[in-house]
Amino acid sequence: MIEEQSKQFMVKNEDTALHLGSGDLLVLATPRLVAMLENTAKEIPSERLSDDETTVGIEMNLKHVKATPVGKEVTCFVKLTEIKKSILFFDVKAVVDEEMIATGTHIRAIVSRQSFMEKI
Repeated sequence: MIEEQSKQFMVKNEDTALHLGSGDLLVLATPRLVAMLENTAKEIPSERLSDDETTVGIEMNLKHVKATPVGKEVTCFVKLTEIKKSILFFDVKAVVDEEMIATGTHIRAIVSRQSFMEKI
């Protein structure tokens, strides 16, 4: 059942803490790193979903331990570790130049697109 996915992202100016407003340095912003990891994780269950289903992120626990400058490539790794009904559990990590910059866990829920949007 364990499935893994990896994806690469190039750090651009618009990915920085200064640009996003989460800090004032030209380094990869934690909110952007979270989005990169979620983007990688959402691809794992896509083949097992019906056309009306999608997944939404419901929890992210992340330790962002090393800064990354503009121009570096970030590789995001996600591993689906457990499925409980419609809840998907992932281990996540991000690596730059073979050095881990972040590690954590992520949880996604499988939802009906229509039902989800009707509740908003």
